[in-house]
Amino acid sequence: MSTIRIQKIGITDLDVDVIVNAANSGLQAGGGVCGAIFRSAGYHELQDACDKIGHCDTGKAVITPGFKSKAKYIIHAVGPIWNGGASGEPQMLYSCYRESLRLAAKSNCRTIAFPLISSGIYGYPKDGAWRKAIQSCHDFIHQNPDADLEIIFTVLDDDTLQLGRKTLHEIAPEDEYVIVLERPEPTEKTVMAKKTDWQTSDMPDQHDTFTLHRELSEKDVAVLRMGNIPQEMEDKWFWYCEGNTLYAHRSWTGFCIYVIQMNPGRSEHQVTVNRYPEQYGCTDNAEDEKKLNMLLNWWTKPKYDYYHEWLEETVATLKKSGQIQ
Repeated sequence: MSTIRIQKIGITDLDVDVIVNAANSGLQAGGGVCGAIFRSAGYHELQDACDKIGHCDTGKAVITPGFKSKAKYIIHAVGPIWNGGASGEPQMLYSCYRESLRLAAKSNCRTIAFPLISSGIYGYPKDGAWRKAIQSCHDFIHQNPDADLEIIFTVLDDDTLQLGRKTLHEIAPEDEYVIVLERPEPTEKTVMAKKTDWQTSDMPDQHDTFTLHRELSEKDVAVLRMGNIPQEMEDKWFWYCEGNTLYAHRSWTGFCIYVIQMNPGRSEHQVTVNRYPEQYGCTDNAEDEKKLNMLLNWWTKPKYDYYHEWLEETVATLKKSGQIQ
């Protein structure tokens, strides 16, 4: 019997037969989920395979080998750009999932992982994106009772997870086996993000160090160890941990801004900060300590709210420049 489940995890971390890439019609490497998939598979190998195919229409899907990724195959599904919904976007999004499932079944796959297609930089409203995604998978299950597919939707934030769960329970009938996995309670060994999940640059030779004064509890450090992988290539933060060392990168540029040697349960932590002027503009340790404490107020929350973090940073910058009181 086919199943549907939603899991908070990076799509490249799953051990499945096939993963689905939210592709563009030219089948070129991009940012976000697409970039993570290309990195996991091996950029040149996957791009060469895509170039041989050349093009994929919106609403359609093509398949390539998985190369170095955990998956045997990668399906590239081209979702629509949201233009208000009156230009066939719902039908094309529904078709993305249907065509992907057909390719998976044709290739004798038993497990398939999807991102929420078109809900990132393509601007498709997430509630509508979930409805079309789940409706398409639900219909495929009923129309192909012998397919026996385990369908996994992968998400990276709690709001998207909760909205998906709500939509799943609204659409899926009681006789279907539906699983929704919540974010696990962080533990000392919990690790989500890793360096290869984003295209990054290491700390440059031109850097400085300072001591961060802040209490970091064991629970705070456990939350930070889970890392953060942005869904889109925007001006947010990507961070990951190696042991008790946290590496924080601006997601748009990939530049490493902070490296924090965390001391759980203590109030002093050594910080290395980027001082290369073309990568980071601040040159004041005291200001960086204040900024980093503000960031850690957001990052140590069980639910990372990057929008309000960005808003608070913007307001602080405008106040400093005298543009607002």
